[in-house]
Amino acid sequence: MEIIHLVFTRNAKAKYNSLVETTNQLATEQVKIGYNVTLWQLGSKAVDIFKNKAYKTKYFSTNLFMWNTVHKMLNDIDEIKKNTIVHIHGGIIPIYYPIIFHLNKRNISFILSPHGRYNSYALEHSSFLKRKHFDNFDANIIQWAKAIHFRSEFERTQLISYCQFDLQKSYIVPIGLINNNIDIAPKIMKHDEIIYCYYGELNISEMGIDILLHAFAKFKKQQSNNAILWIMGNGSDRNAILKLIKKLSLHKYVFLKPAVFGALKFEQLSKIDIMVRPSRLDYAPTVVLESAAMSIPSIVSENTYLVDLIKNANAGYTLTKNTSDELMKVFIESMAEIETVHWNRKKLNARQMIVDSCSWNKIAREHVEVYKGLV
Repeated sequence: MEIIHLVFTRNAKAKYNSLVETTNQLATEQVKIGYNVTLWQLGSKAVDIFKNKAYKTKYFSTNLFMWNTVHKMLNDIDEIKKNTIVHIHGGIIPIYYPIIFHLNKRNISFILSPHGRYNSYALEHSSFLKRKHFDNFDANIIQWAKAIHFRSEFERTQLISYCQFDLQKSYIVPIGLINNNIDIAPKIMKHDEIIYCYYGELNISEMGIDILLHAFAKFKKQQSNNAILWIMGNGSDRNAILKLIKKLSLHKYVFLKPAVFGALKFEQLSKIDIMVRPSRLDYAPTVVLESAAMSIPSIVSENTYLVDLIKNANAGYTLTKNTSDELMKVFIESMAEIETVHWNRKKLNARQMIVDSCSWNKIAREHVEVYKGLV
């Protein structure tokens, strides 16, 4: 059995692209366990992370006349050997449709991993053309796929509310920890304050930062405590967040910090007690896994697609409703537990969750088992 991964890279200059990182990790690990893997990249520029890897690569430039690119890919599809699985990453990508149409016509088995691109918030707030593209094209792709991979039950439920498909062909495998970095030093730094932290893009609506700030304001008014909130990240909504902090009179308790990377990032994370991620749309909640590897529990919304993982492992807190009132209640609950044995258990469980469920070797093998049933 041979494996082809297909990924479209919208912005090759981005510092972090969840599709790129995930596809690279999966392809790398499948080579390690003995499979012949080729990665097909569609994009305006070849991505550096795909260069000099153990897997083979093919790059198809979208800077050329689009039909020439598609025609070349269709010819390459005609050369695909029998017993080859094509694993397609992403969704609502116009250039995918003629390629997948040809795969289906040739009866070549393919798996679809949407990676959260069919998120209900994204679909409801997308343009008319994007929504019509989903209705006219992605709906067909979903039906043609021999299997559909989801990160969580919630992601599967979201899609089936927009497009009916055979649930028997779907399966769930969670996201993995990038670079399998489970040897991050655990949290050891102690502070007088309890530090809650949001780390990520400063996008108020998509990342639920408005929910976070309103919940924290209610939390501070509800009870006297020594909790503070760090918001760490970069993005266009920085000034709007500062205004909201001032409006809610949180300037003594909420601190807005720039994003940091590498060793400095983990040094900062080692100071926090709880990671908070009340996202409405979240393609890359990897900092939650990085925090868990450091024995730091998290509070997450269902749109991170990590609720099942964290709930089953008792490795943090999950929001049944992504509202400020619900998050305030979880702040109070976590604050009450933080000096108890339950808290220490959550910290240990967070790290064990990464070891048990977020290893790319385990994830690669689970995908391969699905592939084997399709060839």
